[in-house]
Amino acid sequence: MNIKPEVTCIGEILVDFVSTQKGVSLVDGTSFMKLPGGAPANLAVGLVRLGVPTAFIGRVGDDSFGKYLCNELRKIGVVSGGIVFDKQHKTRLAFVSLTPSGERFFEFWETQPADIQLRFSDVNLPALRESKIIHVSSFLLLKEPARSSLVQIISELQDGTSLISFDPNVRLNLWKTESKAKQLMMKVVKFTDILRLNHQEAAFLTGVDDIEEAAKQLLDTGPRIVVITQGANGCYFRTNNVDGYADGFKVDVVDTTGCGDGFLAGLLEGLLQSDLKIEKLSKEHLHDICRYANAVGAIVATRPGAITALPEKNSVNEFLNGR
Repeated sequence: MNIKPEVTCIGEILVDFVSTQKGVSLVDGTSFMKLPGGAPANLAVGLVRLGVPTAFIGRVGDDSFGKYLCNELRKIGVVSGGIVFDKQHKTRLAFVSLTPSGERFFEFWETQPADIQLRFSDVNLPALRESKIIHVSSFLLLKEPARSSLVQIISELQDGTSLISFDPNVRLNLWKTESKAKQLMMKVVKFTDILRLNHQEAAFLTGVDDIEEAAKQLLDTGPRIVVITQGANGCYFRTNNVDGYADGFKVDVVDTTGCGDGFLAGLLEGLLQSDLKIEKLSKEHLHDICRYANAVGAIVATRPGAITALPEKNSVNEFLNGR
Protein backbone atom coordinates (compact mmCIF):
# COMPACT_ATOMS: atom_id res chain seq x y z
CA MET A 1 0.00 0.00 0.00
CA ASN A 2 1.37 3.41 -0.99
CA ILE A 3 1.32 5.96 1.81
CA LYS A 4 0.99 9.60 0.80
CA PRO A 5 3.11 11.57 3.27
CA GLU A 6 1.72 14.77 4.75
CA VAL A 7 5.24 15.80 5.80
CA THR A 8 8.61 15.15 4.16
CA CYS A 9 11.84 15.65 6.13
CA ILE A 10 15.07 16.32 4.21
CA GLY A 11 18.52 16.08 5.74
CA GLU A 12 20.75 13.85 7.82
CA ILE A 13 20.18 10.54 9.51
CA LEU A 14 23.09 9.31 11.59
CA VAL A 15 24.14 6.88 14.28
CA ASP A 16 24.39 8.27 17.81
CA PHE A 17 26.82 6.40 20.04
CA VAL A 18 25.54 7.59 23.42
CA SER A 19 27.64 7.08 26.53
CA THR A 20 25.95 4.83 29.07
CA GLN A 21 27.98 6.53 31.82
CA LYS A 22 26.30 9.77 32.87
CA GLY A 23 28.64 12.54 33.89
CA VAL A 24 31.64 10.91 32.18
CA SER A 25 33.33 12.74 29.29
CA LEU A 26 34.03 11.18 25.91
CA VAL A 27 37.69 11.09 26.95
CA ASP A 28 36.93 8.71 29.81
CA GLY A 29 33.78 6.95 28.52
CA THR A 30 34.13 3.25 27.77
CA SER A 31 30.57 2.08 27.07
CA PHE A 32 28.14 3.34 24.40
CA MET A 33 24.67 2.53 23.05
CA LYS A 34 24.19 2.52 19.27
CA LEU A 35 21.04 4.51 18.49
CA PRO A 36 19.54 6.02 15.32
CA GLY A 37 19.48 9.82 15.28
CA GLY A 38 19.74 13.03 13.26
CA ALA A 39 17.27 15.88 13.75
CA PRO A 40 15.16 15.49 10.55
CA ALA A 41 15.05 11.71 10.98
CA ASN A 42 14.00 12.15 14.61
CA LEU A 43 11.26 14.50 13.46
CA ALA A 44 10.04 12.04 10.83
CA VAL A 45 9.75 9.28 13.44
CA GLY A 46 8.11 11.64 15.93
CA LEU A 47 5.44 12.55 13.39
CA VAL A 48 4.75 8.93 12.44
CA ARG A 49 4.34 8.03 16.12
CA LEU A 50 1.81 10.88 16.42
CA GLY A 51 -0.15 9.48 13.49
CA VAL A 52 1.15 11.72 10.68
CA PRO A 53 2.29 9.91 7.49
CA THR A 54 5.85 11.14 6.91
CA ALA A 55 8.69 10.56 4.45
CA PHE A 56 12.44 11.03 4.80
CA ILE A 57 14.86 12.09 2.04
CA GLY A 58 18.64 12.00 2.47
CA ARG A 59 21.89 10.18 1.80
CA VAL A 60 23.62 7.54 3.88
CA GLY A 61 26.74 5.53 3.21
CA ASP A 62 26.43 2.20 1.44
CA ASP A 63 27.74 0.65 4.65
CA SER A 64 26.48 -1.29 7.65
CA PHE A 65 25.45 1.86 9.53
CA GLY A 66 23.48 3.24 6.57
CA LYS A 67 21.63 -0.06 6.15
CA TYR A 68 20.91 -0.17 9.88
CA LEU A 69 19.40 3.33 9.79
CA CYS A 70 17.27 2.64 6.74
CA ASN A 71 15.96 -0.56 8.31
CA GLU A 72 15.07 1.33 11.52
CA LEU A 73 13.02 3.93 9.63
CA ARG A 74 11.18 1.24 7.66
CA LYS A 75 10.33 -0.72 10.81
CA ILE A 76 8.84 2.41 12.37
CA GLY A 77 6.80 3.24 9.26
CA VAL A 78 8.63 6.25 7.82
CA VAL A 79 8.41 6.35 4.00
CA SER A 80 12.09 5.84 3.15
CA GLY A 81 12.16 5.44 -0.64
CA GLY A 82 13.95 8.78 -0.86
CA ILE A 83 17.08 7.50 0.88
CA VAL A 84 20.10 7.25 -1.44
CA PHE A 85 22.96 4.87 -0.61
CA ASP A 86 26.26 6.61 -1.37
CA LYS A 87 29.12 4.28 -2.35
CA GLN A 88 31.85 6.93 -2.01
CA HIS A 89 31.01 8.44 1.40
CA LYS A 90 30.35 7.03 4.85
CA THR A 91 27.32 7.41 7.11
CA ARG A 92 27.70 10.20 9.67
CA LEU A 93 28.44 9.06 13.25
CA ALA A 94 28.06 11.09 16.45
CA PHE A 95 29.48 10.30 19.87
CA VAL A 96 27.46 11.74 22.74
CA SER A 97 28.29 12.17 26.42
CA LEU A 98 25.69 13.12 29.02
CA THR A 99 26.10 15.44 32.00
CA PRO A 100 24.48 14.40 35.31
CA SER A 101 21.45 16.56 34.40
CA GLY A 102 21.02 14.85 31.02
CA GLU A 103 22.50 17.64 28.86
CA ARG A 104 24.58 16.52 25.88
CA PHE A 105 28.02 17.01 24.40
CA PHE A 106 28.54 15.91 20.76
CA GLU A 107 31.56 14.94 18.71
CA PHE A 108 30.83 14.12 15.05
CA TRP A 109 32.81 11.65 12.96
CA GLU A 110 33.48 11.87 9.19
CA THR A 111 34.54 15.18 7.64
CA GLN A 112 32.76 14.36 4.37
CA PRO A 113 29.76 12.22 5.37
CA ALA A 114 27.20 10.97 2.90
CA ASP A 115 24.42 13.31 4.06
CA ILE A 116 26.13 16.47 2.75
CA GLN A 117 26.46 14.85 -0.69
CA LEU A 118 22.73 15.38 -1.34
CA ARG A 119 22.04 16.39 -4.95
CA PHE A 120 19.01 18.24 -6.26
CA SER A 121 18.56 15.28 -8.62
CA ASP A 122 18.08 13.02 -5.55
CA VAL A 123 14.71 14.70 -4.96
CA ASN A 124 11.50 13.86 -6.85
CA LEU A 125 10.10 17.37 -6.89
CA PRO A 126 6.54 16.54 -8.10
CA ALA A 127 6.20 13.93 -5.34
CA LEU A 128 7.70 16.35 -2.80
CA ARG A 129 5.08 18.99 -3.66
CA GLU A 130 2.34 16.58 -2.54
CA SER A 131 3.45 16.96 1.08
CA LYS A 132 1.75 19.73 3.05
CA ILE A 133 4.96 20.49 4.98
CA ILE A 134 8.59 20.14 3.87
CA HIS A 135 11.07 20.20 6.75
CA VAL A 136 14.71 20.98 5.93
CA SER A 137 17.86 20.52 8.01
CA SER A 138 20.59 23.08 8.69
CA PHE A 139 23.22 20.31 8.37
CA LEU A 140 22.67 20.49 4.60
CA LEU A 141 24.14 24.00 4.72
CA LEU A 142 27.49 22.81 6.09
CA LYS A 143 29.14 22.02 2.76
CA GLU A 144 28.62 21.57 -0.96
CA PRO A 145 26.90 20.00 -2.82
CA ALA A 146 24.11 19.78 -0.22
CA ARG A 147 24.22 23.55 0.45
CA SER A 148 23.30 24.46 -3.13
CA SER A 149 20.86 21.55 -3.32
CA LEU A 150 18.94 22.82 -0.30
CA VAL A 151 18.73 26.38 -1.64
CA GLN A 152 17.48 25.07 -4.99
CA ILE A 153 14.88 22.82 -3.34
CA ILE A 154 13.36 25.55 -1.18
CA SER A 155 13.48 28.02 -4.07
CA GLU A 156 11.44 25.60 -6.18
CA LEU A 157 8.87 25.30 -3.37
CA GLN A 158 8.08 29.00 -3.07
CA ASP A 159 4.79 28.71 -4.98
CA GLY A 160 2.98 28.09 -1.69
CA THR A 161 1.70 24.56 -2.31
CA SER A 162 3.82 23.28 0.60
CA LEU A 163 4.96 25.05 3.76
CA ILE A 164 8.66 25.07 4.67
CA SER A 165 9.63 24.10 8.21
CA PHE A 166 13.10 24.83 9.57
CA ASP A 167 14.98 24.18 12.81
CA PRO A 168 18.48 25.78 12.81
CA ASN A 169 19.84 23.06 15.17
CA VAL A 170 23.03 25.07 15.67
CA ARG A 171 26.18 22.96 16.13
CA LEU A 172 28.94 25.56 15.87
CA ASN A 173 31.71 22.97 16.23
CA LEU A 174 30.80 21.79 12.71
CA TRP A 175 31.20 25.25 11.15
CA LYS A 176 34.42 27.04 10.13
CA THR A 177 33.07 30.41 11.31
CA GLU A 178 30.06 31.57 13.30
CA SER A 179 29.40 34.36 10.80
CA LYS A 180 29.05 31.87 7.93
CA ALA A 181 26.68 29.72 9.97
CA LYS A 182 24.50 32.71 10.80
CA GLN A 183 24.52 34.02 7.23
CA LEU A 184 23.44 30.73 5.66
CA MET A 185 20.85 29.90 8.32
CA MET A 186 19.23 33.33 7.96
CA LYS A 187 19.11 32.77 4.20
CA VAL A 188 16.91 29.72 4.84
CA VAL A 189 14.85 31.51 7.52
CA LYS A 190 13.71 33.98 4.84
CA PHE A 191 12.20 31.06 2.87
CA THR A 192 10.66 29.49 5.99
CA ASP A 193 6.98 29.36 7.02
CA ILE A 194 7.37 27.50 10.33
CA LEU A 195 10.47 28.28 12.39
CA ARG A 196 11.29 26.43 15.62
CA LEU A 197 14.47 27.14 17.58
CA ASN A 198 15.64 27.32 21.17
CA HIS A 199 16.46 30.45 23.16
CA GLN A 200 20.22 30.20 22.57
CA GLU A 201 19.75 29.73 18.81
CA ALA A 202 17.38 32.71 18.63
CA ALA A 203 19.95 34.86 20.41
CA PHE A 204 22.70 33.62 18.06
CA LEU A 205 20.73 34.46 14.91
CA THR A 206 19.46 37.86 16.07
CA GLY A 207 22.06 39.07 18.56
CA VAL A 208 19.17 39.73 20.96
CA ASP A 209 18.74 37.85 24.25
CA ASP A 210 15.16 39.04 24.88
CA ILE A 211 12.98 36.19 23.66
CA GLU A 212 10.05 38.33 22.51
CA GLU A 213 12.21 40.79 20.59
CA ALA A 214 14.19 37.95 19.00
CA ALA A 215 10.97 36.30 17.83
CA LYS A 216 9.71 39.59 16.41
CA GLN A 217 12.93 40.15 14.47
CA LEU A 218 12.87 36.63 13.06
CA LEU A 219 9.18 36.89 12.13
CA ASP A 220 9.88 40.13 10.27
CA THR A 221 12.32 38.29 7.95
CA GLY A 222 9.62 36.02 6.49
CA PRO A 223 8.23 33.14 8.63
CA ARG A 224 4.50 32.86 9.34
CA ILE A 225 5.11 31.51 12.84
CA VAL A 226 8.15 31.53 15.13
CA VAL A 227 8.29 29.31 18.20
CA ILE A 228 11.19 29.61 20.66
CA THR A 229 11.54 26.76 23.14
CA GLN A 230 12.96 27.03 26.65
CA GLY A 231 13.09 23.44 27.87
CA ALA A 232 11.16 22.90 31.10
CA ASN A 233 10.11 26.56 31.01
CA GLY A 234 7.95 25.95 27.94
CA CYS A 235 7.94 28.10 24.82
CA TYR A 236 7.05 31.47 23.32
CA PHE A 237 5.07 31.61 20.07
CA ARG A 238 4.49 34.51 17.71
CA THR A 239 2.60 35.05 14.45
CA ASN A 240 1.70 38.29 12.71
CA ASN A 241 -1.54 38.36 14.71
CA VAL A 242 -0.94 36.85 18.17
CA ASP A 243 1.82 35.90 20.58
CA GLY A 244 2.06 34.20 23.94
CA TYR A 245 3.69 31.63 26.22
CA ALA A 246 2.86 27.99 26.85
CA ASP A 247 4.14 26.53 30.11
CA GLY A 248 6.44 23.52 30.09
CA PHE A 249 6.50 20.46 32.33
CA LYS A 250 8.87 19.50 35.12
CA VAL A 251 10.06 15.91 34.64
CA ASP A 252 12.90 13.68 35.83
CA VAL A 253 15.39 14.17 33.00
CA VAL A 254 17.25 11.13 31.68
CA ASP A 255 18.50 12.44 28.31
CA THR A 256 17.64 15.69 26.50
CA THR A 257 18.63 14.31 23.08
CA GLY A 258 15.72 14.74 20.66
CA CYS A 259 13.56 16.95 22.91
CA GLY A 260 13.46 19.76 20.37
CA ASP A 261 12.65 17.32 17.57
CA GLY A 262 9.84 15.84 19.65
CA PHE A 263 8.51 19.33 20.34
CA LEU A 264 8.55 20.16 16.63
CA ALA A 265 6.72 16.92 15.81
CA GLY A 266 3.97 17.93 18.25
CA LEU A 267 3.86 21.46 16.83
CA LEU A 268 3.59 20.32 13.20
CA GLU A 269 0.96 17.72 14.09
CA GLY A 270 -1.11 20.44 15.79
CA LEU A 271 -0.75 22.82 12.86
CA LEU A 272 -1.77 20.07 10.43
CA GLN A 273 -4.87 19.39 12.54
CA SER A 274 -5.68 23.09 12.12
CA ASP A 275 -5.35 22.83 8.30
CA LEU A 276 -2.24 25.03 8.46
CA LYS A 277 -4.35 28.19 8.69
CA ILE A 278 -1.69 29.81 10.84
CA GLU A 279 -2.85 33.42 10.51
CA LYS A 280 -6.39 32.47 11.59
CA LEU A 281 -5.34 30.64 14.76
CA SER A 282 -6.29 32.33 18.02
CA LYS A 283 -3.87 32.79 20.89
CA GLU A 284 -5.78 30.13 22.84
CA HIS A 285 -5.59 27.62 20.00
CA LEU A 286 -1.86 28.18 19.50
CA HIS A 287 -1.35 27.88 23.25
CA ASP A 288 -3.01 24.45 23.22
CA ILE A 289 -0.92 23.31 20.24
CA CYS A 290 2.29 24.45 21.94
CA ARG A 291 1.32 22.88 25.27
CA TYR A 292 0.84 19.58 23.45
CA ALA A 293 4.24 20.03 21.78
CA ASN A 294 5.81 20.81 25.18
CA ALA A 295 4.38 17.52 26.47
CA VAL A 296 5.98 15.56 23.62
CA GLY A 297 9.37 17.15 24.34
CA ALA A 298 9.01 16.49 28.08
CA ILE A 299 8.29 12.80 27.53
CA VAL A 300 11.39 12.48 25.29
CA ALA A 301 13.51 13.91 28.13
CA THR A 302 12.47 11.06 30.43
CA ARG A 303 13.81 8.36 28.08
CA PRO A 304 17.27 7.54 26.69
CA GLY A 305 18.11 8.29 23.07
CA ALA A 306 16.15 10.29 20.50
CA ILE A 307 14.26 8.06 18.05
CA THR A 308 13.84 5.43 20.76
CA ALA A 309 12.34 8.06 23.11
CA LEU A 310 9.71 9.62 20.83
CA PRO A 311 6.20 8.85 22.14
CA GLU A 312 3.03 7.52 20.56
CA LYS A 313 -0.01 9.82 20.53
CA ASN A 314 -1.83 7.91 23.30
CA SER A 315 1.20 8.33 25.60
CA VAL A 316 1.09 12.10 25.08
CA ASN A 317 -2.62 12.22 25.84
CA GLU A 318 -2.12 10.15 29.00
CA PHE A 319 0.70 12.47 30.08
CA LEU A 320 -1.48 15.55 29.60
CA ASN A 321 -4.47 13.96 31.32
CA GLY A 322 -2.31 13.34 34.38
CA ARG A 323 -1.29 16.99 34.66
